[in-house]
Amino acid sequence: MQKLQRGFTLLELMIVTAIVGILAAVAVPSYQSYVYRAKAAEIILVMDKIHTVLAGLQAETGATLGKPIHIEPNLADYRNPAASALLYCVRPPTGGSCPELKPLPGLTHGETDIAHLGINLNIYSGTDPFNHEAGQYRVSVSENNSLTQNSPALRVTAQQTILAVHAIMKPHTYKDRIDINKSFSTTALYMNMSGAKP
Repeated sequence: MQKLQRGFTLLELMIVTAIVGILAAVAVPSYQSYVYRAKAAEIILVMDKIHTVLAGLQAETGATLGKPIHIEPNLADYRNPAASALLYCVRPPTGGSCPELKPLPGLTHGETDIAHLGINLNIYSGTDPFNHEAGQYRVSVSENNSLTQNSPALRVTAQQTILAVHAIMKPHTYKDRIDINKSFSTTALYMNMSGAKP
């Protein structure tokens, strides 16, 4: 005896298609959020290294960030991935400007310029009205326009990663600022070496 083979009815196919569509609509945003949070974790690892390097500088000099120690990006060598990403000086006890800026070892441009995400990080201390107290510093996580201007996909990656970094790090800051617009995306995260809010 031969068995009759029965296929799916149109109604059954429509029900399965609807269920798959609903599951996809729920799963895709969650998956995208997970992907950008994973990319943000890479940036946060660099931020953790920044904190370690700055803590080492404080221990080595016996001074604190902010008023005594001045930190700024090393913009002169930004094309060299092996060059130090930061410059620093310890201001004289009498105050005044920095006598000489020196490269700060331990963090390179190759670590602060994350090209595959279209992002770069800049670190400042003692140069901003919101991070002039001892132990305060600012990390700016910004879109690298030279990489993203001709790549819409990289631009979206940079923007979404910046948003994820901001959302994750905001509870650990005493002040934060975010700006996502058509031409440029950045977040400024103001932090204390102690990790406490003032």
